[in-house]
Amino acid sequence: MKLTPAILKNLYSAIYCMKPFDRWNMPLPEEIHFIVDKDQEVMGSYLYDDGGDHEHTITISAARCGHLGTVIRVLCHEAIHMSRHRTSKWTHHDKEFRSRAHRISSELGFDPLEL
Repeated sequence: MKLTPAILKNLYSAIYCMKPFDRWNMPLPEEIHFIVDKDQEVMGSYLYDDGGDHEHTITISAARCGHLGTVIRVLCHEAIHMSRHRTSKWTHHDKEFRSRAHRISSELGFDPLEL
């Protein structure tokens, strides 16, 4: 699979309107900068920075995410972080993060430990 920022944006557009994302006041796809890199160490990352052109940046590693299923799970993981950007704990994998991961997993049929 040749991963591109356009593919990430379109995948995000799909999950944006699904439960439970549709209840979390998520940023519109146009408000997010999507990056594909070749990082061998990190599957994906989310960055909130209210000083740049885009407040939200989601990066997915093409080197680590070569299959559609993996890309969607990593994108959902980073979207959970993004859903919490209004809090000081948006970087944490705390109880609230795990609760949101469980809700997404239940709705979309993922293993919650994979998010």
